[in-house]
Amino acid sequence: MWPRRTAVAAILITGLAACTDSLRSAGPTPAAAEVRADQLFDAFAARWNQVDVAPRYETTRVRLAQSALVPSRIFGDTSMWESRPSATTRLILVSGTTVDGHYHLETRPSLTPAIRPGDTRHTISLEQTGPSVFRWDTKVDMAVGAIGAEEMSLFISAVLAAGEGRSERELRDDYRAAFPRATTAFGRGFSIDSLHVTPGTLGTTSVVLVAGFHPELMKPAYPAFAGYLDKYLGPAKYHFALADRVGVPLFDVVGRDRAVTVRYRLQQGKLTSLFGPPKAWPDSLVLTADATLKVKHFTVGFHSLVTDFVISNSGRDRAWTIVAQREPKWDLPFITERLIRSPLHRPFDGAGAMFRLGIRDSAGTQSVLARRTRLDVEESVIMRWIGSLASHAVGDLDAKVEIEEDRFLHDGFVALQADIHALMPRWK
Repeated sequence: MWPRRTAVAAILITGLAACTDSLRSAGPTPAAAEVRADQLFDAFAARWNQVDVAPRYETTRVRLAQSALVPSRIFGDTSMWESRPSATTRLILVSGTTVDGHYHLETRPSLTPAIRPGDTRHTISLEQTGPSVFRWDTKVDMAVGAIGAEEMSLFISAVLAAGEGRSERELRDDYRAAFPRATTAFGRGFSIDSLHVTPGTLGTTSVVLVAGFHPELMKPAYPAFAGYLDKYLGPAKYHFALADRVGVPLFDVVGRDRAVTVRYRLQQGKLTSLFGPPKAWPDSLVLTADATLKVKHFTVGFHSLVTDFVISNSGRDRAWTIVAQREPKWDLPFITERLIRSPLHRPFDGAGAMFRLGIRDSAGTQSVLARRTRLDVEESVIMRWIGSLASHAVGDLDAKVEIEEDRFLHDGFVALQADIHALMPRWK
């Protein structure tokens, strides 16, 4: 959703800008790194370039968002779905590509492979699995050029390791000199407020990064978008703690008061445990999450959501997969105490809820950034009430807000591309 993709993009860009060496990992040679980094960020710039949504899909996506927790409202609507593979399954297919200088999204009866960086293919499936019980399964693929899965993994590792052996002042001087355009573009709303790099024993380095959202800086150029982010991101509070299976802390993210604090530790360029003797990260981890959000006059959220976090780090498909099979403790208004809460357990039954983000490559074709989600929903009074809050937030996300968000992201990635092009002669 809106704040997530914008905030993550801004923090990623300011983070990778902390060291020019991060981008060199995008390819086996400087020339290959240049091409692949350019294609990667060209894909993101294209994706948010003056987005044009076909009228039918515009209507469909709004109704999908409004009915996500009450799927029966749209399950039988023949105007919504591209196909009905079975009596219990509905399907929507969406294609996104650049057309006449705009990014065009529309529904299609079938999907062709993505050809150019930035092309996207969306598959949205809704299955009725029982009385008042539905399963959402969504897949979004985005072409990102020739960068391979292993190279993307190395690139992310290089971004995280950029601060090792360097002071905050050295890092700031580096990214301001190397990425002046990107720093200015994403600085219209987001910034690294502090970056503490502390050497420790046994060759370890602790990193604490604080990135902030500043609506007063965003408002002059993107007033509607700044207002929307401030309304929902401003009062939001969240905490994500990553640990190994025996509870050793590995990575920590805390957000509140328009700022997010990220803590992690390195040893010889690799992530290690946060405290005590350095311990390498295993591939199977535990992610615990707390989050609250204010919608209308209500503060809603959850705490102690314990999930499995699996890192796939080999072959041509690298991914992070989060699976939730344990119901959290809910933070809901007192008035909801009278409502039936048992349906809130449904998403965590069986295989549980799932989110997967990864990249896959294959010889001779575009590499694809792939996102998949799975969520089971049991309709009830409480779900309708929560759905009404979601509909309110969707209603606030009007055309003006979306246009400004797209422009903010597009301007940032175009600026980053220009900075990369200016850096290329120094790589050779």
